[in-house]
Amino acid sequence: MRRSPLTMTLCLLVGPGLLAGVAGPACAEPWLGQTVWVAPDIYTGATTAAGETDQAEALFAAARQAAAEGRLSAAFELASKTLHANPQHESARTVLGYELVDGEWVTPYQARQQRRGFRWSPRFGWLAPDEAPRYEAGERRLGRRWMGVDEDAAAHAAIDDGWVVRTDHFAVTTNDSLETGARLAAELEGLFQVWRQWFAGYWLEEREVRALFAGDRSARRRARPMQVFYHRDKAGYVDHLRRRQPRIGETLGIYFDDAREAHFFAPPAGASAEVTELAQATLNHEAAHQLFAENGGARRGAGRDANFWLVEGVACYFEMLARAESPAQYTLGHPAQGRLPSAVARGPVLPLVELAAMGQSDLQRRDDLAALYAESAGLVAMLRHGKHANDDREALVRTLRAVYGGRPDGGELERQTGRSADELDRQYRRFLANLSR
Repeated sequence: MRRSPLTMTLCLLVGPGLLAGVAGPACAEPWLGQTVWVAPDIYTGATTAAGETDQAEALFAAARQAAAEGRLSAAFELASKTLHANPQHESARTVLGYELVDGEWVTPYQARQQRRGFRWSPRFGWLAPDEAPRYEAGERRLGRRWMGVDEDAAAHAAIDDGWVVRTDHFAVTTNDSLETGARLAAELEGLFQVWRQWFAGYWLEEREVRALFAGDRSARRRARPMQVFYHRDKAGYVDHLRRRQPRIGETLGIYFDDAREAHFFAPPAGASAEVTELAQATLNHEAAHQLFAENGGARRGAGRDANFWLVEGVACYFEMLARAESPAQYTLGHPAQGRLPSAVARGPVLPLVELAAMGQSDLQRRDDLAALYAESAGLVAMLRHGKHANDDREALVRTLRAVYGGRPDGGELERQTGRSADELDRQYRRFLANLSR
């Protein structure tokens, strides 16, 4: 059975923690959000000049060791951090799928675009060299004809006729503006890099990672881009999707895993900071759903019979992803962001054994859905940042892989962590208590 399209929207009906009716106490901050480095490249806009070689060598040696020990996420994190120290580090570049072309580290897709004569413009996406000056001057090309900005906008007014900006892993269609499409596509590439390193064992086999870091194989490539639609406003979003989802007007974004499409809409001009932050959280949430659903060995209907808390919990966790001040740098897991304040204020709502036993329809019928989503996000944060995080983060990845692979058993997290549900409940209570200090 395919997951109902509403699967990926109910979390947004109740909103992130700060909008779910419970503001929660100010959190003591045992961590300030873990820093996540991504590879500097043409999408991030970060410098790719040579850096500190000794530090980079030490980091990559640690990455190789982590891969050999089966700590797959740590291996990819360290490889990415290696490139933060030295963007020209050859082994780290190779592991992360880059190749050296004419003195520049590019992905295979970027290399193919450049061979076709295109160059990436942060404002407009991929352009031929002779097109860039004309675009900067306010001209636009549609087929073989050049026109002004207003005429071009009219030609792309409907989402079905929207601008399409393609990057390595995404194809963004939008009727907002070409500039919006290019910005969003690059932003999604950064999000993909974060997801790829933090959940490496979800989409790669352990033996594949070991061979990759040993230099015995090439990085895996994605054949087709993930489809993202970004509507100019909510009215157009609702009108376009109403027939596919009658309750679309109640949502802020949606991922249809039957059609393999994510849909969002731009916040209104002059929107408050709260509305803008909510739109960004929505984007991160639904993008996380798309990444897990369309990569690795995922089957449709994940969480249908059990463990739906994890499907939503990991997406809610990604709502906390935030850009840092420096390019190619993010934070993830700040205790004052997203649903964690709500989780702290409410405390545990259900014991894990009950929560894990619930499938999609069981969970979504409950009146305390907002509280359960906050608890789910809190449990994921505990596994990623808590006392046993060094082991639990790989257990979390293995559990996600099992759930998306179709296992309906609510005991999967217990098996992967080696701890009982009661032990995990006690750990979660201690985790929340630590946040509330």
